[in-house]
Amino acid sequence: MKKVYDFIKENSLLEKGDNLILGVSGGADSVCLLYILSGIRDEYDLHITAVHVNHMIRETAGRDEEFTLNLCKSLNIECVSRKTDCVAVSEETGLSLEEAGRNERYRIFNEIGQSLYGEDNYKIAVAHHTDDLAETLIFNMIRGTGINGLASIKSVKGNIVRPLLCVTRKEIEEYLKENGISHVDDETNFSDDYARNKIRHKIIPAMNEISEKAVNHTASCAAQLGEIEDYLKIKTDETWHIFVRSGSDGIFIEEKLTDEHPAIVKRVIHKALIEVAQRARDISSVQIDAVSELFGLQTGRKRDLIYNMEALRDYNGVLIRKKSDPQTDRREEILKKIHFKVTDRPISENIPTSLYTKWFDYDKIKYCPIVRFREEGDYLTVNDRDSKKLLSDYMINEKIPLDKRDEIPLLADGKHILWVAGYRISNHYKVSDETKKILVAELIDSESE
Repeated sequence: MKKVYDFIKENSLLEKGDNLILGVSGGADSVCLLYILSGIRDEYDLHITAVHVNHMIRETAGRDEEFTLNLCKSLNIECVSRKTDCVAVSEETGLSLEEAGRNERYRIFNEIGQSLYGEDNYKIAVAHHTDDLAETLIFNMIRGTGINGLASIKSVKGNIVRPLLCVTRKEIEEYLKENGISHVDDETNFSDDYARNKIRHKIIPAMNEISEKAVNHTASCAAQLGEIEDYLKIKTDETWHIFVRSGSDGIFIEEKLTDEHPAIVKRVIHKALIEVAQRARDISSVQIDAVSELFGLQTGRKRDLIYNMEALRDYNGVLIRKKSDPQTDRREEILKKIHFKVTDRPISENIPTSLYTKWFDYDKIKYCPIVRFREEGDYLTVNDRDSKKLLSDYMINEKIPLDKRDEIPLLADGKHILWVAGYRISNHYKVSDETKKILVAELIDSESE
């Protein structure tokens, strides 16, 4: 197909000696691409490995796999077939079956590419065409995506190339028919259970009734949006470096950002949310607007966001960060309840017997005492002979509830526990008549006040 050959040259999709991982399902689109690339294999000195992925969804998947293997064999092209349980992946990740399948395909393509040709030494060729581009634009527009989603399919993206983006599904079918090339049909493509199929079977035909070039015009619109997206990305990155600071506490956006064009402001906020969340899925205009509104509010106001994030209004801008783990905060507060100091032993005072104030012979402490929670191997001494007892055994004997054991603050000398706060001290550190310096420790607890 000359149209595809010209498209490959004009867009520099292939270079001589390229190693290609070619996705082949057995359907019309991938079979068409298989024949076209096979036809220019010698001209470009291509090393082609076809990869068939069995998603283990349909009963006829085995038929498609066998067809693909036999077809590649007839064309003298190496073919590798892999199975992946897409239903299980979908359930585990929470992704739709379609998204899970797509992710699995590219994961397998890259795994095989790296094993055969080495990292960054191969391209992945897939059979997206003009109708796919139009369907994706419509699908993403319905879902409420931004410009990036409307221009999501490009002829080259990273190591992925799409040589058929210049032709329609109708042109592909005509090419196969004219050349007597057979293929298999995925019966799920004829069902309207999937959103994309509804677009393919109902919306696209309705558009074609209005204009026979509707698909081409939609593809042209997507291409223009792609150019706009590329420009906006450059402007967003430039603005980011001026007004955004990343730190361990989150991402801070300076208030001066709001002097920029609203389109750039929203994109910077969007990028910040993705950086903090470490994912882009479901970060919508609702989240972006919630952050944007904070710039007009007084200091101290905040907004709860998706993925356990929050945005706080500061004097000079807005901080986006992950919320603190309530469990971690509570444990930190518990540790702050133990206070201790070193002093000379007051001869006139009696050794305290309170559960919340304890004295220890400072000269017997081997390391720097610290306040922490329990660790494996902790022990204390339980009699005057310094007999050791594991802290875990002590807690069991004292019938301390399992869910409370990790929340009891400890005063520790290495692995030797001076004090199980609120319970007992280790005999080894008891104050005697010979003690000159003492470590005084207090547990500031509401029950003791």
